[in-house]
Amino acid sequence: MSRNTEALSVIADYSFDEKTINIHPNDGYDLGLMMTDAVVRIFVDCTMDEFMSGQATHIFGTLNLKNETKAGTVEMSLRTAQRIGRPKQVRLYFDDTDGEKYGKIYIQPV
Repeated sequence: MSRNTEALSVIADYSFDEKTINIHPNDGYDLGLMMTDAVVRIFVDCTMDEFMSGQATHIFGTLNLKNETKAGTVEMSLRTAQRIGRPKQVRLYFDDTDGEKYGKIYIQPV
């Protein structure tokens, strides 16, 4: 069963690479994450069914929980934001129940 955040405001910046996502620790807690960073499989531009099955295209990256990131926001690369239509808000879904070494993060426009 996946856990998700509330709608998070997107801060997209060219200085981030596609493999880096930053959120506030409180938002990470909503996902069930308690560590400062986690290697994850990042899914964008797919359906929820494709995400849950793990069959969609993904990249490996790092989800960082940083106090410097404002609560209720997600920092990501400009390219990632463009791939999903430059939404003002997204919801993050996290799932680690498929038996793989690394959990999955799905970035869904709101």
